[in-house]
Amino acid sequence: MTADRPLRLFFLRHGQTENFDEPPFNGWRDAPLTPEGRRQLETAAEALTPIKFDAIYSSDLSRAVYGGRQIAERSGGALIQDAKWREMHFGKWEGWNYSQIAADDRGLIEKLFSAEGLETAFPGGGESYGEFHRRISRALDELLAAHPDGGRVALAAHGGVCKALWSRLLRVPPELSWSIRQDFACLNVADIYADGRQCIAHLVNCYLGPEGYYQSGPGFDRLK
Repeated sequence: MTADRPLRLFFLRHGQTENFDEPPFNGWRDAPLTPEGRRQLETAAEALTPIKFDAIYSSDLSRAVYGGRQIAERSGGALIQDAKWREMHFGKWEGWNYSQIAADDRGLIEKLFSAEGLETAFPGGGESYGEFHRRISRALDELLAAHPDGGRVALAAHGGVCKALWSRLLRVPPELSWSIRQDFACLNVADIYADGRQCIAHLVNCYLGPEGYYQSGPGFDRLK
């Protein structure tokens, strides 16, 4: 990275997973993609085909690996899988949905989503959001150090990871980043400059919801 040439990071949430109608806290649980989830990631990767990536990374969980492989296959690059990019660990509540968790301990789950609970770990060996946020921040520092000259880098990961990245890049307090929406296969793009004081967030037409649109147009073309 230099003052004039940032690292342009394309970070993508995985596609639709099982039980999507009552989404569970999957965390480190290796939840499988649905056929629709695979289609979403294939469509996203196809839209990214014109971009020449210097590196492609993913979490080591299969729902993220699939997205990273789709990008790598189309770009001709190698996929680097790394557990540092895993979703937050939700402890004993992995695989449970919010209603089930609230029935088990409503007071604790409400605390965990607040500033007061930032350093409180999820029960049963899980992370606190503060720990998770610092893990993702360290992973980002390592990624930036690996690409000192900037360029184009893709990352296929998880909703929580994408929220934590925006929290770090835009200086959003971690406890507020829960409200940053990340739909299945949502694409985020940020230019990160060497001094660490400037980040440009790009808004692109890349929502893969019921309408199914994911089109490369003038706004997308400028990101190449």
